Amino acid sequence: MGNPAASFFAFGTGILRRGCLAGLAIGAFVGACANTDQNLERQRLLEELNSAGGKPAQCKPKILESCYDGPQGTSGRGLCKDGTRTCSDDAVWGACSGQVTPVKELCNRKDDDCDGIVDNDFEREGATCTIGKGECKSSGVWKCNADGKGATCDAPQPSIKAEVCDGLDNDCDDKIDEDVPGTGVACQTGKVGVCAPGVMQCLGGRVQCVANVQPSQEICNNLDDDCNNVVDDRCLTAEEAAKLKNK
Repeated sequence: MGNPAASFFAFGTGILRRGCLAGLAIGAFVGACANTDQNLERQRLLEELNSAGGKPAQCKPKILESCYDGPQGTSGRGLCKDGTRTCSDDAVWGACSGQVTPVKELCNRKDDDCDGIVDNDFEREGATCTIGKGECKSSGVWKCNADGKGATCDAPQPSIKAEVCDGLDNDCDDKIDEDVPGTGVACQTGKVGVCAPGVMQCLGGRVQCVANVQPSQEICNNLDDDCNNVVDDRCLTAEEAAKLKNK
C-alpha cells in the first residue's frame, strides 16, 4: 500500500495543475495557482522522505496542533495543560511547546501532580493545629514550608508550669497532681484510734491530711480499729475476724 499522505498530496497537486491551465482562459483558481509551487515543493519533500526509506512523513508541513505528553486524564487538572506543536517543512512534528505535565506534589496550595487533590500527603495550609499536651498546649494553623517539602504548625511554644493541687496536669507529664509541694509528709488527721496518723496528699483539688488506715472491724488487739474512740469494744479475735472476712 502507498503512503496516505503522499497520495493525498498527489491528488491535490493534480487538481491544482488542471485548475491553473483552465485559469489561463477563464481567470479562475488564481489563489490556488499562487501556491502551486509551494504545494509541489511540499509534495516533493514528502515523496523524497518516503522513498529514501527514512522516517515516514508524520504530518502536513506548517500545520499546528495541540499536544500533551503527560498521563492520560491529567491534562486540564491542577497545573497540567496542553501545549502545541508545529509540523516542520520535512513533515516531522516538532517538540511540544508550552505543555505542563505532572510533577511531585509540593505544599504550595497547588495541585502539582494533577490528581485533583491540592497538597495531598501534606497537612492542609490554614487548618488549625495544636502542639503540646495537657495544660501545656497552644493553638495555631498549618503553614507550608518555604521549600514546599512540608508543613509546620505555627502555634507558639507552650510554657510548662509547676504542678499544683488543682486536678490538672500542670507540668504535662500525663500525671495529675503528683509531687505537689507539701504532700508526702506525715500528719495527724484529727480522728481517733488507728485513723489518727496520716500523710499529706492532694485530694479533691486541695492538700489535706489523709488517714493511713480507714475504720475496720474491731479486733481484740488493744487498738481502736473502728475509730470510735473506744478500744476493743465488741471486738473479735483475729481468727474470728479472718473467718468473717472470708465469708
